[in-house]
Amino acid sequence: MKKIGFIGLGNMGSKMVVNLLNANYEVIGYDINEKFIDDLIPSGIYKASSLNEIPDDVDIVITMLPNGEIVEKVYENIVNRLKPNTLLTDCSTIDVKTAKKLHKICGEKSLLSLDAPVSGGVGGAKDGTLTFIVGGNEKAYNLMLPLFEVMGKKSVLCGSAGSGQAAKACNNMLLATTMIGVGEAFNLGENLGLDLKKLFDVLSTSTGNCWAINTYCPIRGVGPSSPADNNFQPGFSGNLMLKDLTIALKAIKDTKTKAPFGTKSQENFKQMVDDNKGELDFSAIVNFNK
Repeated sequence: MKKIGFIGLGNMGSKMVVNLLNANYEVIGYDINEKFIDDLIPSGIYKASSLNEIPDDVDIVITMLPNGEIVEKVYENIVNRLKPNTLLTDCSTIDVKTAKKLHKICGEKSLLSLDAPVSGGVGGAKDGTLTFIVGGNEKAYNLMLPLFEVMGKKSVLCGSAGSGQAAKACNNMLLATTMIGVGEAFNLGENLGLDLKKLFDVLSTSTGNCWAINTYCPIRGVGPSSPADNNFQPGFSGNLMLKDLTIALKAIKDTKTKAPFGTKSQENFKQMVDDNKGELDFSAIVNFNK
């Protein structure tokens, strides 16, 4: 049985850990908020009160943290004590440049590494249906694959170091842009006097269908249950979408990519956050474009 260190036990990490514990993995967890760890003790987690208490004989370290700066500080704290060939898998969403830097830090210490941001939100973390978007080499990926299969329904090795973060940036830029377009389509339909449930029946089965309509429709009482039916209580907040779009915007500038819709999406979500609505689900963006 593999021994796992898990750092970052918030909304996502805590639920991923429960799935690992239910699969009988030994998990030693750390979070700056001790309550998050204490809440998991009944589920079987072993508590580390500091990063120094993550054992040096763990086989795998998983991080799920707010940003690249924090991940980098964690890596700098622990890499010198881990045994060679320990695998570090970062499931946070961070910028590509930092992800590549973390791979380099690990390589210099004879450690294996993956960048593996996730898609699926809190619900996917709880249900074990996340998609892991992975960058790194095949040896590290194959070592991590059994854990990916416990915590998610799919994992894709996208390429070398940083490829997971690159693909995640593309995915969330598309999702944000699509959600804004879905909102505009429903707004137009409403202004034209259409029954929005009938419009959903058309859009969800016609060429305009997409995940933002079929699974996560942002209109209350229309389509499958979604945050729109619960006052936009978040599965994935506007704050987090702005963070991801800002990462994408940096990549757009660094690569001199033409992406006017992605750039405009970032501006729209920044306005949502500036209006103190960032704690709402990201799909609430449809109410800021009317």
